[in-house]
Amino acid sequence: MKSSVTLVLLAAIAILGCSSGTSSDLGQVNGQVMLDGKPLPNAQVQFQPTQGRPSYGLTDSDGKFTLQYTGSATGALIGNHTVSFTTAISQDDGKVAPELVPSKYNVKSDIQKEVQAGENQFEFELATR
Repeated sequence: MKSSVTLVLLAAIAILGCSSGTSSDLGQVNGQVMLDGKPLPNAQVQFQPTQGRPSYGLTDSDGKFTLQYTGSATGALIGNHTVSFTTAISQDDGKVAPELVPSKYNVKSDIQKEVQAGENQFEFELATR
């Protein structure tokens, strides 16, 4: 009996230890996105880690964003990420906004950033040409 309880406890600890995305696994990420020297409003910013859940942010009228990992956790997983941007997101009226960002920054993005523990500030200068 004692060995089966120990086995269950060890299994639970192993499962909890393997889960990703605890607050200690996240770095806080803020920044600004510029397109052709001007702030890019209403753009979705995605940080996709090598493994694990991506983090997203939406730029405000000044092109500033804060990444959200889950509904209640801000930040992004610590480690390397591919970063992409898009303005082709669904609007309240059900229509999709036009894409203003060239594909080299979204579907073909090769922008790499490393998120570290603590605060991370990133500035992105995108160009249409």
